[in-house]
Amino acid sequence: MQRHDAEVLLVGNELLRGERRDAHLAFVAQAMQRTGVRIAECHCVGDDIHAIAEKLRERMARTRVLVVTGGLGPTDDDVTREGVAEAVQQPLEFRDEQWSHIATFMASRGRTASEANRRQAHFPRGSEVLANPLGTAPGFALAYEGAHVFVLPGPPPELQPMLETLVVPRVSQLFARPPLRVETFRTIGIAESQLFEILGETTFALRAYSVSWLPSIAGVDVVLTQKADADAGALQAEADHVHTRMQEALGSKYYERGVRPLALVASDTLRHRTQSVAVAESLTGGSIARLFTEHAGSSEVFLASAVTYSNESKISLLGVRAETIEQFGAVSEETCTEMAHGIRRRVNATYGVATTGIAGPGGGSPQKPVGLVFLGVAWEGGSQIKRVMYAGDRAVIRDRAAHGALWLLHDRLART
Repeated sequence: MQRHDAEVLLVGNELLRGERRDAHLAFVAQAMQRTGVRIAECHCVGDDIHAIAEKLRERMARTRVLVVTGGLGPTDDDVTREGVAEAVQQPLEFRDEQWSHIATFMASRGRTASEANRRQAHFPRGSEVLANPLGTAPGFALAYEGAHVFVLPGPPPELQPMLETLVVPRVSQLFARPPLRVETFRTIGIAESQLFEILGETTFALRAYSVSWLPSIAGVDVVLTQKADADAGALQAEADHVHTRMQEALGSKYYERGVRPLALVASDTLRHRTQSVAVAESLTGGSIARLFTEHAGSSEVFLASAVTYSNESKISLLGVRAETIEQFGAVSEETCTEMAHGIRRRVNATYGVATTGIAGPGGGSPQKPVGLVFLGVAWEGGSQIKRVMYAGDRAVIRDRAAHGALWLLHDRLART
């Protein structure tokens, strides 16, 4: 039987009950791609010793690398170590050195390690401990009948650095392959179906890549993943052809060949031009400011944000005229225009971005229904306002409006 390169086993009742979403598969898969390895399958099992052991025995017979996540905590539902021990038919052993590390970690945070924490110092006989500098749950690695098993804690801030520093180098050495080439092309303001109509002929012709179409609130990503034994020259030529076709067909709706989010693309453009931006938000409630400031160095271009939710704050903080709101309403092109200019002038920014709309579920009318949003970008001597209708619940409408405002700014920057 031919083994898969790698698989993932997620452990946790909370995943099966929908109390938490998987936070690991995407990170593990992308990390493995850098070693030239594809994740062939992913499985999920609850917090049951025998179920974990049974699934482990099944998957270890089918794959060369198995990454197991979760269930290494101190509570009675954390039984992954017991499940692994049963699967490989080895007893759990207490490791004094690891217990000392756990006690020291707890003491450094003003706490005392409890008897429950002692469970975390037990490991299957013959396994190698994988140090966890950010928590009390060390991982461990072992080899069993041709499978290399890496067992890691569940919290992403602990798992991710352990995977990068302790697992990825070993997998890379095991397979000795070059990284898989993955090309990401990011779009906004165009539906997946429309994008497919434009690019379908181009992507059908690809021989070196498989294609994924990944829609989200932020837009649609077209992801090309290298096929096995693809020629290096074909990889470059085909990716370049897709890039050129998207530039020609989509204009500013195609904003990135790579993985930068739109806020970072806009920020980098502003930084290159020594320009700045400020934001006046109503229905988006600070979401645009958050998107900008998620990235280090944003203070070089992002000057300020004002969440002017009430009419009074629009008037007092942004200088929107009371008569404008009275005549046209807070949700209007005219108010959005004055908001964008007001925040720009208030902090002397090159560009002002504004949002106003009705996120729902209430507050709509036949003339101004839920989902109606005005997006604006203003500069010295001009402005561009866009009236849009977004579908979805309150959270979706707000997220779409935030990304739509970023695209309006990007579109302006692309045209100047």
